[in-house]
Amino acid sequence: MIGFLLHNNRVKIKNIIDFILLSALWGGSYVFMKFTAGYIEPIVVAESRMLIAAVCLGFISLFNRHWWQHMKMTWPQYQKTFVISIFNSVLPFILFTYAMQSLNAGIGAILNATSPIWTAIIAAFWLKDRLSPSRLLGLFLGFLGIVLLVWGKVDFSVGGLGLPFLASIGVTISYGFATNYMKKYCDGIHPIGMTLVSMIMGSFILAIPAYQYFPTGLVPNIAWIGMVGLGVGSTAIAYFLFYRLIEQTSPSIAISTTFLVPVFSILWGDIFLHEEPTLRMILCGGVILLGTALAVGILPIKRVRRASA
Repeated sequence: MIGFLLHNNRVKIKNIIDFILLSALWGGSYVFMKFTAGYIEPIVVAESRMLIAAVCLGFISLFNRHWWQHMKMTWPQYQKTFVISIFNSVLPFILFTYAMQSLNAGIGAILNATSPIWTAIIAAFWLKDRLSPSRLLGLFLGFLGIVLLVWGKVDFSVGGLGLPFLASIGVTISYGFATNYMKKYCDGIHPIGMTLVSMIMGSFILAIPAYQYFPTGLVPNIAWIGMVGLGVGSTAIAYFLFYRLIEQTSPSIAISTTFLVPVFSILWGDIFLHEEPTLRMILCGGVILLGTALAVGILPIKRVRRASA
């Protein structure tokens, strides 16, 4: 992946640094969520993540005229952004925080890497986006990797991993829907404005229920580090780097962080949570990432044309 960036004429050294830092921050989000597990309810973590991110991004926009210009929207655009807030922030943040109370950081990141696969499936049915044989193969490999990863681990009894796995898949489906909704209805809304406004909306949506579940007892410092890390590092700074990559390189390069995030998540999980990666996790993760690359067209299989006699 880094070699691909180095050979791209549009990419500079600072862009590669942004790419690696963004991947590291998004990979760290799973560790930050683990820090809060057992201490703070998922809905409170999701609320704090959006609220902190909204404050940080709003502060950045005050000193960035380019950003501030994108905050102006029409009423229909605000309505569409509300839908994006639900499916791209509120639901995913709650579900993944819940899932990470039971799953380890590496598996969480690998499952989240399947988001482009669900995006492709939803686009095929909803937007009539044609799936080439190469992309169909990618979907098959992606699902095969998921099945092999969770095989024998899906237990829906109390304390089992069945519901956390389903919650993780629910996150990726929600992201897939949001991506296609943006493609179909949100043309003309700048991503920067959409992100900040959707974070503000999301924090308002969860404000009352989060207040009801806010911890009344002593919360350890590690949990506070997790919440601040999610809001500042893995959301506000990460989105800033993401949009800077899009502006200075291309959307396809920025979204390619999907393939490096699980690497950092496994690394951080090993360092901070002592979660040793298994051979099964690495092999299944490789199959899923290969399938994702094929499904989104980053690694297409080209047909070999026979030369005519």
